[in-house]
Amino acid sequence: MKSVCFFLLLCGLVPYLLAQSAGSPFIRLDQFGYLPTEKKVAVLADPVAGFDAALSFTPGNTYEVRRVSDGQPVFSGATVAWKNGVTHTQSGDRGWWFDFSALSTPGEYYLFDVAQGISSHPFRIDEGVYRDVLKQAVRTYFYQRLNFAKQTPFTDSKWTDLAAFDGAGQDKEARSRWAKNDPATARNLRGGWMDAGDVNKYTTFAEGAVLQLLEAYRRNPAAFTDDFNIPESGNGIPDLLDELIWELDFLKRMQDATGTGGFLLKVGVDNYNDISPPSLDTRPRYYLPECTSATLAGCAMFAMAGVVLAQTGDPALQTYAADLVARAQAAWQRATVSTANFTQFESACDDGDIKAGDADRDALTQLESALIAAIYLYEATDNAAYQQFTESKYTQTRPISSTWWGPYQAPLQYALLRYAGLPGANANVAATIRNQKAAMNYAFSIDTYAGQTDLYRAHMDDWAHHWGSNLVRANCGTLNMDFIYFSLNPAQSAAYREVAAQYLHWLHGANPLGMVMLSNMYAFGGDWCANQIYHTWFGHNTLYDHALFSPRGPAPGYLTGGPNKDFSYTQLSPPANQPPQKSYLDFNDGWPQSSWEITEPAIYYNAAYILLLSNFTYAALVPAWEVPVAARPFELRPNPASSSVQLKFSDGRSRVVRVVNASGQVIETFKTIENQITLDIKHLPSGAYRIGADGVWKQMVKL
Repeated sequence: MKSVCFFLLLCGLVPYLLAQSAGSPFIRLDQFGYLPTEKKVAVLADPVAGFDAALSFTPGNTYEVRRVSDGQPVFSGATVAWKNGVTHTQSGDRGWWFDFSALSTPGEYYLFDVAQGISSHPFRIDEGVYRDVLKQAVRTYFYQRLNFAKQTPFTDSKWTDLAAFDGAGQDKEARSRWAKNDPATARNLRGGWMDAGDVNKYTTFAEGAVLQLLEAYRRNPAAFTDDFNIPESGNGIPDLLDELIWELDFLKRMQDATGTGGFLLKVGVDNYNDISPPSLDTRPRYYLPECTSATLAGCAMFAMAGVVLAQTGDPALQTYAADLVARAQAAWQRATVSTANFTQFESACDDGDIKAGDADRDALTQLESALIAAIYLYEATDNAAYQQFTESKYTQTRPISSTWWGPYQAPLQYALLRYAGLPGANANVAATIRNQKAAMNYAFSIDTYAGQTDLYRAHMDDWAHHWGSNLVRANCGTLNMDFIYFSLNPAQSAAYREVAAQYLHWLHGANPLGMVMLSNMYAFGGDWCANQIYHTWFGHNTLYDHALFSPRGPAPGYLTGGPNKDFSYTQLSPPANQPPQKSYLDFNDGWPQSSWEITEPAIYYNAAYILLLSNFTYAALVPAWEVPVAARPFELRPNPASSSVQLKFSDGRSRVVRVVNASGQVIETFKTIENQITLDIKHLPSGAYRIGADGVWKQMVKL
């Protein structure tokens, strides 16, 4: 019987093994690669339990790192058994680690097992190793746009499509779910993003995505340039902000449609008759009316966006930001009425007629949206009423009430930590917030990492491997970066960064599946990727079904939901009845197999991933030879320099110039409307910096 099972297993793994012809499936690493100075550890796995238990592997004692160009070894070292050879129950594997952190020379390499004569996937070591990965992850929002055509040159011809839901009775004239036959209820609700694999648009579900994308830009603006090849590229605004504005414009319509300052809850279809590609879908569209959960989520998004866009220094964005802040204040005023001064919250607005996700939220989650909104409105306006609300309500919300700062309620955590740093914050409130976060070394952080709790070096408890676990894993990485960004426990900053990177490597292939958890990244450095995702456009038995075996495959860059130990269709194993980290299957079948619990992407999954990835992505570090001469809009002289540098442009139009330090943080911003600007750099410490304008960056050395 075991031989039959083994044969069937091999049949199921044939596509996997064929795709992995360039590397052994037992050597797990970040398939894109590593930054030169970061920790670099490959996991060598011997399956013991789970779907691949019939396979076995024992590595040799010595591994080499070899150059792809000529096969010559550049580094060698010993393998070390993880915890003396015990089986890691969460993955079902026993394993070894091979540490090649000492290699920092940029290049393309692979690992070679000297005794076994096998190799890993190729990978890169380079400062810009994740630059293209970030671009593709951000570009998924372009594919998620509704009422907008996807055409070349902004997409490969495989993923072109006309504007979806642009017809009669659709998004430009959506009707109330409660009066489907009444044309008087029609509202223009065009724009925005599909929430996930479904074609609906939600105010509440958008909150996490919008807030985390804004946070990513606010922390690491240098990572987000104006060249991600979307229709707005080259307009002088970072493309991530262009995508956010597409969504924010839609949310403005959701607010305007109420006539009260509140927000509509949801827009979508009332059946499951999905069509691919989306432009062929002629189903009428309906909306759910105003609900307190939507009003508070919209208020929070507009308040934070107002703060972030105002700080760009771009006059047009500052005008847009002022409108958002005014809209947030209007939503706040509406919420004080509709919630009876934040004491009564509507939590049963969504009756399920619009398919499918339930857009309602419980009272506590709505109060937390209100707190986020109050914090950013206080930052934007300095109005004491918002400060008073924050300091009177913050102890009622997570994580303060639980004193546990784990990978949930992430946008609320950022807001609280940011509030603690505002000049007017009460000192005791600020201390409570910062002290609670500072005490979290034990929560998915340096304590579990130092204890080597996870063979795959990115610890999450068993219970965290639920629907959407990849979002949780991305948040685990970022919660470690929070210590650094908000200057907590600074003596441990290097350790926090090292831990954060491991969660990224897990998502990039250093996991028990040996899989990049992003869709179809073969053209961007992935060697075994998520080939199938549960998505209306890229669905089962469509032209877009499978990245390797369908004519077109799904678009690249979508983060799947991830391993789900609670997968409901228990007759299918995998993903059911597996160790938690192996509770996954690369499939996109519909009901009853319910692949949406495993492989469906979502705008909030990608947002959490982009926030983590941007900490390790410095688009500014593009080598000068990679920038065509025609695309260099300014001269930078002298370089190196000791006291000042002059930037000279070919025209005198308005632009923003930013100076970025070696950590990727913007340290100075200048506005110019002339064809040249002289920057005083005498106060800067010696070292390398990047200076950027119009999405192009140059390295400058300060003597």
